Amino acid sequence: MQNQDSNPIDPTSEDLLLSNHNYDGIEEFDNPMPGWWVWVFVACIVWAPIYVIGVHQMGFINSYEDDLANDQMELAELRTAYETANPVAEVTSEAIAAYIGVAEHIEAGAAIFTTNCAMCHGALAEGLIGPNLTDDYWIHGGTHQDLFHVITEGVLEKGMTPWGAVLSVEQRMQLVSFIRSIHGSNPPGAKPAQGELVTPNG
Repeated sequence: MQNQDSNPIDPTSEDLLLSNHNYDGIEEFDNPMPGWWVWVFVACIVWAPIYVIGVHQMGFINSYEDDLANDQMELAELRTAYETANPVAEVTSEAIAAYIGVAEHIEAGAAIFTTNCAMCHGALAEGLIGPNLTDDYWIHGGTHQDLFHVITEGVLEKGMTPWGAVLSVEQRMQLVSFIRSIHGSNPPGAKPAQGELVTPNG
């Protein structure tokens, strides 16, 4: 005895109308696309020739290259305006020397060193991954400006982070002031000398 479904599907119902397609006895329901999708599709077809003509023929729509050029010009103007409003003062040995030996700058530099530098140079600047900063030997020059430059630009090939974008000019000069203040402190466990002998007199 053949079982019959107690709730047979009515192919004539409003939700399950069959289309007139018949493929080897296989029929399909008439399930039209949603109206919003059809209108989006029509809008894309209408917009496509307008866009092509606007970009490539009439020029009333900017191309990618045009937008990029305009954005770069705007960035250049913003950069120029910023540089005009914030001129970069040249850091001279004399400017840094004004920070050397000043207690408040040494103290500020010590805090900066502890936060940012001690992990590589040691808590007492005795040298760990980085060199000893308390002796008379310097790898990249030992003048005030040399120290400031290394702090600012870093030494990437040796893992030294450039701090120019992190620390202000004043903070970097305070760091130089602190390093000068610990010269000759001969901390315990100091790393052997590296680089060339330089008298740190500016």
